[in-house]
Amino acid sequence: MTTEKINESKGEKEDKKQKRKWPYILALLLLLLLLLLLLLRSCGNQHPCPNPPPSSSAPSSSAPSLDNTGSAESGSGSIPSRQEILSRLQKQEVTVTDKVSAQASFSSGAQGSTGTWEVENPSSNTVIMQCEILLDGKTVAKSAPIYPGQHIDGLTLSQPVSSGSYSVTAAIKYYNKTTKAYLGMADYKIRLSVS
Repeated sequence: MTTEKINESKGEKEDKKQKRKWPYILALLLLLLLLLLLLLRSCGNQHPCPNPPPSSSAPSSSAPSLDNTGSAESGSGSIPSRQEILSRLQKQEVTVTDKVSAQASFSSGAQGSTGTWEVENPSSNTVIMQCEILLDGKTVAKSAPIYPGQHIDGLTLSQPVSSGSYSVTAAIKYYNKTTKAYLGMADYKIRLSVS
């Protein structure tokens, strides 16, 4: 065999090796991308909230006041569903992490019925939280104040609700831990089930 044919044969083998490597390289890149996305998703639990607009920089006299009835339990909830929320808070930038179940369930829709809904105010927060469930813009349940390091497992219906499954708004109101002044709120959609 001549030197040209040997060199040509080696070149073909190297080309075949290069062609076989591409699927592995592509699979490795996709795996790294997936791991990066998972890492970003799991690490994205705390974000500084943006500054509020200038028109809402001071609490107004019509701001809601903290309803200090009821009590929340100390510690973390059993298995909370984690959702990331951002809230505009007045006066200062505050980092808030909420741990809120995506579903609230009631075995009866009668006023005064107790249902399950888990909300945690992690000890890393510096605000008091108070939660409401709004159905068609009307408050149907309200939590006790939840201080940092506390959680609730349920709520009581303040209004009757017909049986069914609803997309409702969970409104989380934030209050200053020291002065109890209203700071702002965040809201998002959850599922309400009434048997």
